[in-house]
Amino acid sequence: MKHTKWIAGLVGIILGLIITFAIPTPHGLTHAGMVVLASLVTANIFWIFNVIPSFATGLLMLSSWVILGATDFPTAFNIFSTTTMWIIIGGLGLGAAATKTGLINRIALKIMSWFPANFSGQTLALFTAGTIISPMIPSAHPKTAMSTPIAQGISNALGYKPMSKGSSGLFLAAIWGFLVMEASFLSATAQNYAFKGLLPNKFQSVLSWGNWFIMMLPWTLIALVGGFFLLRFLFRPHNDQTVSKAFINQQLTDLGPMSREEKITGGVILVAIVFWILESTVNIPAAVTALVGVSVLVATKVLTPNDFKTRLSWNTIIFIGTVMALGNVMQTVGLTTWLRVILKPVISPILGNIWITVIALPIIIYICKFVVVSLISTGTLIIIALLPFFQTTPFNPAVIVFIVTTSVNIWLLSYMDAPFLTGSAAVNNSMASKRSLATSSLGYMVINIVGLLCCVPVWQLLGVV
Repeated sequence: MKHTKWIAGLVGIILGLIITFAIPTPHGLTHAGMVVLASLVTANIFWIFNVIPSFATGLLMLSSWVILGATDFPTAFNIFSTTTMWIIIGGLGLGAAATKTGLINRIALKIMSWFPANFSGQTLALFTAGTIISPMIPSAHPKTAMSTPIAQGISNALGYKPMSKGSSGLFLAAIWGFLVMEASFLSATAQNYAFKGLLPNKFQSVLSWGNWFIMMLPWTLIALVGGFFLLRFLFRPHNDQTVSKAFINQQLTDLGPMSREEKITGGVILVAIVFWILESTVNIPAAVTALVGVSVLVATKVLTPNDFKTRLSWNTIIFIGTVMALGNVMQTVGLTTWLRVILKPVISPILGNIWITVIALPIIIYICKFVVVSLISTGTLIIIALLPFFQTTPFNPAVIVFIVTTSVNIWLLSYMDAPFLTGSAAVNNSMASKRSLATSSLGYMVINIVGLLCCVPVWQLLGVV
């Protein structure tokens, strides 16, 4: 495996050098465009084969633009001063506090105590808890690491054997609620902001927190209802008897009353969500709201300076910044215009009609996931490939972000979804069989396309299609 990485890395570097220095610059493209194209080819190979950490690849890519004269430093690294980067940092800070204080765990357990203690009831509880918690933590890994052990405890309390239908179903309900439903809210994962940040500025304004929720509402309802009945059909045990909620109640008892830190965190997050929804009305940028919220948490000692070192994924933040830089720089050096001419015969039929787009594009992304494991890398590559066509599509390119966000989250093979692997590791890979993973993912892939199709009328009413 190590040799494969280094061979891939060497191939990527050689290809980059050939494109930069050996191939004549095509008509319609500048040398600066060739440099950016070469760096993109090399970076993609590095990302696909994980040659070095993704954020380091991204930093090298941006640095190569400056070293080889494609652009200057302020242009290459401009993205790190934008509001998108700061809302990611602020959002991750709020999520770190919610996880640290145990607030998220308490909310999830409380919701589960309201539902019947059987497969159907607790599946619905996991769906509900995950959907409610999603906008509070903009990071998938903590949510899956927290939710699957809760699902395992419920499974054990209900008497399900490891890898059985019931155990597999509850594991997937946790994944579905806490991971899949991230697509419903802009603040539910940092990659949503990253994909939004790849759009030209004039198209980003439509993707406020409130607009995102409204435009994704049909998909949310289809994903929740369809997912619940899919898991119930595939995994509900034949003898689905209601048992005692002793496990859930005991965990709630062990937590004790809400701490001062939980109350402060809950209040700050609630206020932040309200201001995110009303962003266009109160005219306060979402990034400012998030940063004020984090500052309050620091001032009240809910978060400490050390938490910023250990609880925020800085490598992810840097990686997101480097991939977002591609959008503006590709336009600046004329690469998007050149690619639009080259790729038009293939891409135009897909993007020429919104109904074709919401069917064909997810299928293309599903296929890409067999090769590109990282969710954010897959989404980035797709958006960058389509970027040259955003000026000519008959619909607002913002909808491409929705399609990408919902479609990268598949687990047909477990390696396709890194947060999924985190959730599996949290329960020692003991809950779900490989067959259950594959069948549920196939079901999601169909439900996803149906949900996106149901969004189209809403997008039309809102004037983005």
